[in-house]
Amino acid sequence: MKGNPPNFRALAIAASLALPIATTSAWAGIMVDSSAPDQAPEKNIHLVTAADKAKTNAGDVLSFLNKDQLHGSLLDIDPNSGLHWQSPEAHDPIFFSTGQIAQIKLDSHKTPAGLGSAQRVSLTNGDEFPGHIVSLDDKTLVLDTWYAGRLSIPRPMLRTIIPQSDADAVIYEGPASLDGWAIGRVGVGRSWTFRDGALIGSGYGTIGRDLKLPDMSSIEFDLVLRGNGQFQVGIYSDRANELGNCYMLDMNSGFAVMNRFSRNIGSNPLGNAQVQTALRRDQSHIQLLTNKDKKSIWLVVDEKLVKEWDDPAEFIGDGGSILFSCQPGIYVKISNIKVSRWDGRIDNAPAPGGPLDQDSVQLANKDRVSGNLESIQDGNAKLSSAYAELTIPVGRINEVDMAVAHSDQAKPAPSDVRAYFPGGGIVTMQLTHWDAKGCIGSSPNFGQATFSPDAFERILFNLPAQQQNQSPDDSDTDSLDPSGASSN
Repeated sequence: MKGNPPNFRALAIAASLALPIATTSAWAGIMVDSSAPDQAPEKNIHLVTAADKAKTNAGDVLSFLNKDQLHGSLLDIDPNSGLHWQSPEAHDPIFFSTGQIAQIKLDSHKTPAGLGSAQRVSLTNGDEFPGHIVSLDDKTLVLDTWYAGRLSIPRPMLRTIIPQSDADAVIYEGPASLDGWAIGRVGVGRSWTFRDGALIGSGYGTIGRDLKLPDMSSIEFDLVLRGNGQFQVGIYSDRANELGNCYMLDMNSGFAVMNRFSRNIGSNPLGNAQVQTALRRDQSHIQLLTNKDKKSIWLVVDEKLVKEWDDPAEFIGDGGSILFSCQPGIYVKISNIKVSRWDGRIDNAPAPGGPLDQDSVQLANKDRVSGNLESIQDGNAKLSSAYAELTIPVGRINEVDMAVAHSDQAKPAPSDVRAYFPGGGIVTMQLTHWDAKGCIGSSPNFGQATFSPDAFERILFNLPAQQQNQSPDDSDTDSLDPSGASSN
């Protein structure tokens, strides 16, 4: 390799990307041959110019099951021909088989402002749709959405109806950079860095941000955690650049411990929970739900409730900051942070009150009545209870938990994809087609629908393979070097 210029490897990769690639495994056509001559035939090499790159929107990220990643933009998806992808380093689009794809982050797609909805419905398979509730009868709920028009959802597929909610009042989403984050004064060098939409921590140090957390909050993020050290999350801290008075969650590969932390007294544990079966090695979704008045904190991992902690003393968190801290011997990657106001609901908790064969309606004043929700029409809900026929304005209802005895659930298919709405919500479906005009999908939950391509922030593929891909020997493209440099 002495005769090659310093950027020979990058040129070789760009050259191979410019060639037609068969629809096989993700990286079958991307190879660097150290025995190749110094100058390949010109007809096989296209040097990507600045003008070429300017034409390419490189805001999306394509992730494969083997943890490889490729930046660029999604052009279209077809079940027969595969995924059509444009890389800024390639002159021609690349085709990939969807069988090796894990996820697509659609950072280039932005939801139009002002189209969010406080109303939403959750389904028995875990899907959740924001939208305006038009009507409900004994067979169907009609939901009007900006992203797919009107959806007709069979009543047995409904789990919960939320006519009014401020849960989607998002306070913060990111990170997009280190701007606004305070890196602690204590630590060895730059313990926290930013790369590819994530905060990367290795070594000893803290990073925090004052978000002025409300009395009821939801804090969620994706977490990759490796090594033998401790990782800590501080919430309601009165300081953002170091550990202050706060509630501090200590996590490692086996346990999660919630501490009441004081600068003067130190840590006072409120209890622990086992998480070795909950935390995944590749990536876990962490959510902390807090009710300040009740002095209660809930830990949810991958949409499953793990633990509730109650503080018998006064609520110690006087501030509104969140804080992440790591110690030597550990690697932490934090992405997709979302902080929002919380409406007090825990989606995977059982519906409180009421027989299983009756619908349960919680009113705005927290009263709850059970019976048969006969209909929703023209802004009113009609409920037949054991003692009266009630007509309740939808604006006075917090939530409706549908009768479990009459429910049904969409059966998962190996080829299902799971798409996430930016403001909250999930849809699981068979993906028929995707292009710049729309995304066509089908499900027993809504039949066939055409979604706006701006409706989703990410799409997960090969769900069964991802659930099984939890081997401790799995590799990742990120190393313990926060700079991202290869150790080879």
